[in-house]
Amino acid sequence: MVTTTTTSAPPRRVSARAVPPRSLLPLRFKAKLLPGRGNPSKARNWSPPSPSRLGPSSLSSQESPLHSVAPLPRSSPCSTRDYLRNKAIKILESVDALPLTCFLNELNFPENSIDLMDARKLLNYLKKNYLTSFCLCLVSYLKFCATEFVICKEYAFDVLCQILTENEHDLWQETSFMNKELKSALLDCLNTESSIEILHKISDFVATIATKEVRLGNEWPELLEFVYESISSDSDSEEKVKCAISLLFKLIPQCAVEDMVISIDSFYESLVDIFDSEEMSSEVKVEAALASIRFLCHWTNRWDHDRYSTVLLVEIVLTISTLIEQRSDKDLQALVDELTVLAKEKPWSLSSQFDYLVLSVLRIADGVELQDKTKIIALEFVVALAEKRVEGRRMLRGSQLIIPKVLEKILFLLANLEDNPETGTAETDIQNLPVVRCLARIAASLGGEVLVNNFLKLFAIHFGAEDWQSRHAAVLFLGIVAEKCSKPEKLKQGWNQMAGRIIRSVDEDMHPHVRWAALYTIKQFSKHLKPEFQDKYHEKVMPVLTKAMDDFSNPRVQVQAYLALFDFTWNCSSSTLKPYLKEIVNKLLKQLQKVNPMVQGETLRVLSAVAHSSRDHFAEYYSSVMPYLKVILMTANEELDHNHLADSVECITMVWLAVGKDKIRSDIEMVVQLLFSLQGSKLEENDPMRSQLLQAWARLGKCLGQEFRPYMSVAIPLLIKSAKIGSYVIIPKNPDEVDESDGSIRALILGDRKIWIKTKVLEEKLKACEGLYLLADELKEGLSVWIEKVARTLVPRLKFEHSEEIRRVAASAMPVLLKSSKVATQEGYLERSADESPFKKLCSYVVPALVKALSKESLPEIATVILDSLDECLKMSEHVLDEDQTDLFLKTIMNVLQKISSLSRSRVGAVEGINQTLPDEENGEEQKVYDKAADCLTTFIRTHKNTFSPFIGKLAPCIELMWVAAQAIGTAAEFGGSVFKSSVKGKKLATEETVNQMIKQLKLHRRRSPHSTWRSIMLSLELHLQKKLESMLSS
Repeated sequence: MVTTTTTSAPPRRVSARAVPPRSLLPLRFKAKLLPGRGNPSKARNWSPPSPSRLGPSSLSSQESPLHSVAPLPRSSPCSTRDYLRNKAIKILESVDALPLTCFLNELNFPENSIDLMDARKLLNYLKKNYLTSFCLCLVSYLKFCATEFVICKEYAFDVLCQILTENEHDLWQETSFMNKELKSALLDCLNTESSIEILHKISDFVATIATKEVRLGNEWPELLEFVYESISSDSDSEEKVKCAISLLFKLIPQCAVEDMVISIDSFYESLVDIFDSEEMSSEVKVEAALASIRFLCHWTNRWDHDRYSTVLLVEIVLTISTLIEQRSDKDLQALVDELTVLAKEKPWSLSSQFDYLVLSVLRIADGVELQDKTKIIALEFVVALAEKRVEGRRMLRGSQLIIPKVLEKILFLLANLEDNPETGTAETDIQNLPVVRCLARIAASLGGEVLVNNFLKLFAIHFGAEDWQSRHAAVLFLGIVAEKCSKPEKLKQGWNQMAGRIIRSVDEDMHPHVRWAALYTIKQFSKHLKPEFQDKYHEKVMPVLTKAMDDFSNPRVQVQAYLALFDFTWNCSSSTLKPYLKEIVNKLLKQLQKVNPMVQGETLRVLSAVAHSSRDHFAEYYSSVMPYLKVILMTANEELDHNHLADSVECITMVWLAVGKDKIRSDIEMVVQLLFSLQGSKLEENDPMRSQLLQAWARLGKCLGQEFRPYMSVAIPLLIKSAKIGSYVIIPKNPDEVDESDGSIRALILGDRKIWIKTKVLEEKLKACEGLYLLADELKEGLSVWIEKVARTLVPRLKFEHSEEIRRVAASAMPVLLKSSKVATQEGYLERSADESPFKKLCSYVVPALVKALSKESLPEIATVILDSLDECLKMSEHVLDEDQTDLFLKTIMNVLQKISSLSRSRVGAVEGINQTLPDEENGEEQKVYDKAADCLTTFIRTHKNTFSPFIGKLAPCIELMWVAAQAIGTAAEFGGSVFKSSVKGKKLATEETVNQMIKQLKLHRRRSPHSTWRSIMLSLELHLQKKLESMLSS
């Protein structure tokens, strides 16, 4: 190691004992002085390895008759260049390796040392003026350096790697005329190198440059020969085998696998021999397992997959079992990470050993001495399968063993919590747990019904356990599933058996964590299983929630009780809430008198929910409640407590919506003046009043109706300004330093880009768009002169990629704005121009924008909203689409119809050996999109029938496909007999709804077809069928 002191040291000398003797290290290859690139602008500053990797102490601290790099002369640039050239020639032409050895050593001196700075200058000079010669010199050094100078060889290899890979331009290609020498030297090193560290470095470098070769089989066949010779059973070096397999593992994703694998049978047999060998260590078998997984992932021939995947997957499972016994976290993580990639790319390749493989991976979660990270990675493998919509999800659902085992492992990890008062008792704490994130993703992918039906027995076992962790895990599990599952209504069949016990645990369980989890689950049930949960359990829920609100000894439990009561009452019907109204209001008014700001804030939110749900029944309490709210409002305003001010403004405006404008007239002026003053002040970006101010104006408009028009000139410009607000995207220089823990920003993946969004700014933008939509819907033609400005604000938001909710609101507002414009034009509120009416002008702007937005939309649920709005707008508008826009509309609709049809057909295919079912929710959203697209196309044809003929050819492929399908069904029905009857029995093909739709279409066809055409169709039927059909059509 290099030693440094704070005192002045004599010039560094090199110990004769550390210098390779000439007899041991001849420079058999004397590099020719070939001038390299001479453009200084292409030179790059080289950064050596970290200071911890220093040269031998003898090379830096002891005297030597030779000093490799003397201090640079400080006289003139000319003398400096001459000095550098002399030193470079000395390194390149020396008959021994001493100058190069000392130079490499000085490149690894401590930072800021004079020797290091001078050595870097010399290195830059060599790269700029003698690039090729210097590279060949380093290669020769690697080939012939004696084994006792391993550290020097390592330095040489580091420098060579830096030179050939540091530049943004491809130096490997620029030095192509010496590639043959480099390749030969690298292969020699791979064959002869005894240092494991250098061997792995060479392997990494070879993998890097090998990927630059287009076809390895043609460009570097010697490398493949080395790999396959090394992994053969005749290889005498385990380390060589490991290196070769590792190299193969690194090459597979970057190169064409078919070019790499000379003989698939030989390659497969070599891998199996390694797995079967008793002499090979587990490290080599891990490398073989990793290479096997990558081979399965990147090999394109499906038949070869079927031939070899079964045995390879078995060997992978055996390797995983060995690693679990050895408690090897690092290797397990690497293996399961690769399996996760395979599950995402080709889940069908796992089908031959699906249960065996998945259950083996899940065994990792049982490893008591394994790291939590390793266990989570095992769960993420199952998550990856669940999120693969077709094959992966079906295979999981088709297995009778996997889902119960997955739930068991999740419960085990959920129960592995410490009794820490500050951990696991806030929703953000819980949701940030890795196991909870896994459960949430599985619930969203598989659906709550699948999970809950497999959870009933596990719930009974864990909920009855003595340890609080098991009870907490069982209750929390249900809350997370209710919150995250894609179809929460499917839970309604299973939650009845558990809901009563969860509700009782709020009052009866001794541990606050369990009570908190029960309240959290009640909150999620209230939100996602509404209104059945409220209707069935209000008599049990209301008493336990109001009691938990007084649990001052456990503040987090108390706050969670308020959160649960908010969601329970918000989703209650007024008739269900009415018997409890007096008791709740009185209790909340008492709580408003508490000095605790957290309790007071949550009380205001609950009071808002109670007013929202009780509606007219709340009017009798208005006179009792409003004085408290006024005092809180004015106090918060005077103390500049904007968190409390936002809560009080929200509560007041929600109460106003409940009781109506006649009750609130005497209180409007005070609140409006406060809104005016806040609007005139400069609110900070994260101020909660920014968003609440927008919502307050919108609620006031909803409450007052047409009486709100005097305030439009103040409210609408503010809403428009916030809807257009920018500066919400963050693209940091160093993404690793971004802190998302406080919730002020969140990550968003857009294609291959990752950006961060300011959540408060995006929330303000969303609330502004919602406010504009709400006012447009309430005021209708009363919006008058603001209609176009609102439309010009919301239309660009149709393609707002950073928030689907904003796109949803913008799309929903389009028909409302068109209706308002149409009525306002008819009533004379809007002035007509000489060219066209304001309504037609707005149609020409809105309808094409909806078409463009539809063509860009990727989410089915948002596409459904856009299609619905487009259908309504087409019914109202005239011919506003030009030829190009019509072409885009038809192309987009056709793409939607064909995409959904092809997706449905793809789901028909089965994965061999797996019992598969296709639940209704699997294609629910796609079916909605399909239906809306068909409706939209029908409306378009109907409204454009006079000008539609030029575009009929574009619909021909889809119509032809539908016609063929209809003919096929008819033929099967006519000639299939009992076979067709058995296929229809018990299915949804001939449901009453389907029959009604067919009759509806036949009626439409009869009305629109020429009489002769319809008569010929009827005559083609038998007499009794003619009578039956006529009877059905006339009913």
